[in-house]
Amino acid sequence: MTGVLRRICVHNYKCLQNFELELQETVLLLGANGAGKTAVIDVVYGLRKLLSAEAKIADRVAFHPSTLTRWQTDPKQVFEIDVVVGGESFRYRLEVEHADDGRHSRITWESLSAGPTTLFKCEMGDVQLYRDDGSEGPTFKTDWTESALARVVAQPINTRLTAFKDAMRATVVCNIRPALLRAESTREDQLLGRHAENFVDWYRHAVQENPASSVAHVEALREVIDGFNNIHLQQSGLDSRALMFDFAGDRVSGGANFKLRFDELSDGHRALVVLYALLHLRQDAAGVTLFLDEPDNFLALTEIQPWLLELVDLCDESSSQAVVCSHHPELIDYLGPDGGVLFVRESSTAVSARPLEALATNDGLKLSEQLARGWDA
Repeated sequence: MTGVLRRICVHNYKCLQNFELELQETVLLLGANGAGKTAVIDVVYGLRKLLSAEAKIADRVAFHPSTLTRWQTDPKQVFEIDVVVGGESFRYRLEVEHADDGRHSRITWESLSAGPTTLFKCEMGDVQLYRDDGSEGPTFKTDWTESALARVVAQPINTRLTAFKDAMRATVVCNIRPALLRAESTREDQLLGRHAENFVDWYRHAVQENPASSVAHVEALREVIDGFNNIHLQQSGLDSRALMFDFAGDRVSGGANFKLRFDELSDGHRALVVLYALLHLRQDAAGVTLFLDEPDNFLALTEIQPWLLELVDLCDESSSQAVVCSHHPELIDYLGPDGGVLFVRESSTAVSARPLEALATNDGLKLSEQLARGWDA
């Protein structure tokens, strides 16, 4: 089930100190380099990995001691998110404490509530489960270095808790790096990696779960990649499959059709394949939740707008959410006036964020040009 993140609160994580950010369906994170935009995306990724039982506290992907705010001595980090799933609002809170030696970290508090109803809490390793109606359920002890919530087994008495976890697992957090994308798959993977390095594994799972979704993906790629005809997984070993692309012949190829492996495509084309897959290859027909860091990297100017229009249409027509971090003028001018959030960091200290409304000028300048001139103060 899809979840829409409405609010993120972070304390003592990198440059984010007593930081709060409210989100809508379509959001563009703006600001100078080092202003904390990627740090917010990293927090969401860390929470997703933690709640998917794929990481423990102090892993490099989930709140390592090195992520403590450098100018603070407080050893505790606090993370809180508000998520709407199926029309119901959830609040998840996580408190992490790091020892002075940097070697020992633990979760001191973890809780989940839906409105006034507590669904789960864990304090100092002692877990108290609650049923959907708020009545007390079982208690147990847990490992302080991992999310106890992630280990709760889905049962008929905790469907609300399970819906929240499923929504967090389905959240996509990605900064595409084409050079890291593998061309072959030896397994199916439900979760896309931080840099989409396991895209073929994720694609293999997605088309297996929902074969019809691949049709829209192929049709979209035909519109944006010259000569592209089809995509398929070709057996390349006992358990491995290679992602192959069929192209129609042209004068260069002498009119003969040809095939290319995923790693034989250009960086830009590989990025396009992933970006359109994120829009079309989704298991939940209701929508998808995307946190994308610089999705315009490797794309030509003429390739950005078609994808951007599809992204906005998806968010308008379904319960989807897109939070995008970008410096690109095309994204700033299209998403910024209504969904822009400006990150400001003064003197290399804590970050603040505020909604960025279209700047009022008499010159008729685009928002990107106004920001380039420093008219955002």
